[in-house]
Amino acid sequence: GKVLASYTKPGETPHAIEMMSATKSLVGLAVGRLVSEGKIKSIDEPVSDFDPEWRQGHKAKITVRMLLNHTSGLQNVPNAMVEIYPAPDGIKLALAAELSSPPGTRFSYNNKAMNLLAGVIEQASGMRMDHYIERMILQPMGIQGPAWNTGDGFDHAGHPYAMAGWKATAADAAKVSELVLADGRWHGKQLIDPAYIRAMVGQSQPFTPTYGLLWWRRSADPKMGFSAQAIDTMERQGIDRAGLEKLRALVPRTFTQSSELRPALKQALGTELPVLAKDIEAHGRGLDDLIEDRSGPIVAYEANGYLGQYIVVVPKAHLVAVRQIEADPAYDDKGPWPYGYGDFTARVIALARTYTSDLTVPSP
Repeated sequence: GKVLASYTKPGETPHAIEMMSATKSLVGLAVGRLVSEGKIKSIDEPVSDFDPEWRQGHKAKITVRMLLNHTSGLQNVPNAMVEIYPAPDGIKLALAAELSSPPGTRFSYNNKAMNLLAGVIEQASGMRMDHYIERMILQPMGIQGPAWNTGDGFDHAGHPYAMAGWKATAADAAKVSELVLADGRWHGKQLIDPAYIRAMVGQSQPFTPTYGLLWWRRSADPKMGFSAQAIDTMERQGIDRAGLEKLRALVPRTFTQSSELRPALKQALGTELPVLAKDIEAHGRGLDDLIEDRSGPIVAYEANGYLGQYIVVVPKAHLVAVRQIEADPAYDDKGPWPYGYGDFTARVIALARTYTSDLTVPSP
């Protein structure tokens, strides 16, 4: 409830900036509100309850939880510019997508599947998703709309995207993170069931321990490496054994940044890398399935988005932090600055340690 520090670019006044993929984390809170109201029975309710065309076949197995933790198995093109933005209707695009893996069997960060939640929220609430979020979450916290980017925040059919589109000031984004910090309670009113908040920030599936329900889970000591067990599993499936054998040389190595993984793969596999990647994909999996988390205990929760949008919650220090940046044609968004800011959360955690040395959060 107290502002410790605030900075705005010289010459700018605080204003709403699109939070990009940090939008997903707000949408996760909206699902929690609907569960708290009983309008969604539970996050294990089938998506087919809201989209009857999925009541037949393997898609009938896809649940709201699988949309929240990116395990739906729907065919996925990570770059939203390829399929999603050109599509007339983002929800219909996702409903028509093929399955690339059985539901619930692997983690794959999926913008296309994410947009189905806009339809689920509208069906469950009787309101367009952005209107529901404004009325039931933001306005009770004194945050005024419109909440969604009136340009790129909607598909051509008029549906708000659930993958991106939320516009907020830093102060308003901080209020949202305070709602998480307070287990869904805002100034004496319980907006979201505490049990849902705990599930939201807990480990949501066995494949990626650092992901909850549309919120990332962060360690003060992030580490990752290539999994010997995953390599063994892929070998048993008959996936490119020559490539996997070369990959075994990387198993003893530990990395602190995900950006270090691809160069290591290229160095170890050389021309074998595209062959291995293609064979893994043909088996309904991805290179990410080879990565295992080796981090220390979880100390913070994070929402993040393209260009370097961040919302960070460090529960033990009662600390929240927000970082936003707008796109500027004067800068190259592939460069290291001012976009990205990959160590922002690490810096927030370091600051939190000046308040309390033990930041470890208990497992839900």
